[in-house]
Amino acid sequence: NVYSGILGEENAYIYRTSMYLAASASAEFFADIFLCPMESVKVRIQTTPGWETTLRAGAPRIMREEGINGFYKGLSPLWARQIPYTMMKFACFEKTVELLYKHVVPKPRSDCSKLEQLAVTF
Repeated sequence: NVYSGILGEENAYIYRTSMYLAASASAEFFADIFLCPMESVKVRIQTTPGWETTLRAGAPRIMREEGINGFYKGLSPLWARQIPYTMMKFACFEKTVELLYKHVVPKPRSDCSKLEQLAVTF
């Protein structure tokens, strides 16, 4: 609703793909800030032989040896990987749903029950 509120109802419909891209990019941006510490530990476990083997043991070690910045060294590469992926995933999903309602489902989305809508998006 943030982006559609800024654009207005008509422009939100006209520029819906751009809106999906902006919304998914901003959501992934913030999600990765919370995901990055766990990713940092996971990458070290996977790539450093003899390092810790669990998140429970790895997180305190990073904090002790590198401080809070040790958890966020990989944030830029994480954004470079995840933001474009998420943008494409959501834009393609929404376009696919739109095409399904246009060419496959015999009635408009507004006339479909919640269960029918769930079936289309599943």
